[in-house]
Amino acid sequence: MKAATSSPERQRDDVLTATEAVGGHIFGWADDWEVSGATDPVTRPRLGPWLRDERGSYDGLVAAAVDRLGRNVVDCLNTGYKMRDEGKLPITYGHDGPWDLDDQVDENRFTVEAWGAQMELRAIQRRNRHITVKMRAAGRPKSKP
Repeated sequence: MKAATSSPERQRDDVLTATEAVGGHIFGWADDWEVSGATDPVTRPRLGPWLRDERGSYDGLVAAAVDRLGRNVVDCLNTGYKMRDEGKLPITYGHDGPWDLDDQVDENRFTVEAWGAQMELRAIQRRNRHITVKMRAAGRPKSKP
């Protein structure tokens, strides 16, 4: 599994590689780098309109990794199943071809990779809480000097 902390440029390259591997082409991007991970994918400013079918028809969604489809297990699975239910192809770098969430092996692997997003989110939340407590104890609320 690829680390989620890679640069935007690296993730863009991974998306292009995954797209070429299935013979597809990209006609729109949804880069939501500045959006909180707590935001539901359907309500994100750039990805949301695609998921709500406001950008026209398309055949699938390509991401650098499963954990880029959402920030927790629920978001990743909801996005993956939405693609499946609409007959669209969920594609990620590092997986051969589109994900088949009707196949038990693919579904389990997709879930494990989504679980990685969940673990990363919880680690970030713990780290942020720890820093907040530490800064308050040092008399520096909100980490300001």
